[in-house]
Amino acid sequence: MDLTFFQSFFMNLVEKYGLFGIFIIGFSEPIFQPFPTEIFMIAGIALGLDWKLVMIVGALGTTIGSIITYYLASKYGEKLAYKLFDEKKYAKGEKFFKKYGIWGFLIISFTPLPFEIMCWVCGSFEMPFKNYLFAVFISRVIKHGIFIIPFVLGYDLNIL
Repeated sequence: MDLTFFQSFFMNLVEKYGLFGIFIIGFSEPIFQPFPTEIFMIAGIALGLDWKLVMIVGALGTTIGSIITYYLASKYGEKLAYKLFDEKKYAKGEKFFKKYGIWGFLIISFTPLPFEIMCWVCGSFEMPFKNYLFAVFISRVIKHGIFIIPFVLGYDLNIL
């Protein structure tokens, strides 16, 4: 798959629609798209968007998209999981999420593991929805902040 199409498409969303473009990118990240939202959030800030609004809109978009992913995974996840993973791997993932729950999700969300896969697994293993929602929102605010705050500080200090 040629990812340059997605990259160009998402950059155009940010350039043309600003915060709404950031929201759409954040919304699509946990569902299907391969790029971290932070890339486009930084691009939006560089284009003049207010970084605080970018953080809020990005986190809200990702959280709402994660709700849809959770619902789809809770409804269809186990059937699909057995097609994608052997039962042993599925059981191992289920054991991990049952053992570590929200804390496991928070830790894993800072790894290179694709966010959409983590959201799918949480829905498939029926992590309690309130815990899931809390973990998604907190992990996105922290992760977005880790990428955005140094950029904003460097930009404000004329380092960038």
